[in-house]
Amino acid sequence: MSTILYHSFVCIFACVSFSIIFNAPRHELIFCGINGFLSWFAYSICIQEFGFSITVSTAIAAMCITIFARFASFHRQVPATLYHIAGIMPLVPGTAIYNTMQAAVQGHIIETYSYLLDVVKYAGGIGIGSIMILALPYGVFEVIPRRTRKFGYRKKSSAKKQ
Repeated sequence: MSTILYHSFVCIFACVSFSIIFNAPRHELIFCGINGFLSWFAYSICIQEFGFSITVSTAIAAMCITIFARFASFHRQVPATLYHIAGIMPLVPGTAIYNTMQAAVQGHIIETYSYLLDVVKYAGGIGIGSIMILALPYGVFEVIPRRTRKFGYRKKSSAKKQ
């Protein structure tokens, strides 16, 4: 369990760094990191504690980060993709893609197809998990009332009063 938490905390820094590179607003970086933590934590718990396959674990983790992204989007008033893409980054099957390309370059056809099938399964898990939650209407995420700001921004008038 301690390694799961350690790897999940490392994902916070990885997702925040990814969000900085892709110019996410500074005040939203912590939520991008929380979503990265949530993705790897859910993925690792599903594999190690419940014994699910990698594909099912990826789909469940994608569902968890999509739920968080939609809730954060509703409450923070920013697009959900800001959190969603940062949270998906730990789930991307980079090693399987690398192994596919390496086997293809070396001419090992059967290994290439085997690794390619794994890549498609993992990417499909991400897609299916995300779409299952994104298909829900936005009103579902209004369960918790939106917090209003105490000191709202004043709307500037475009015409000067003389």
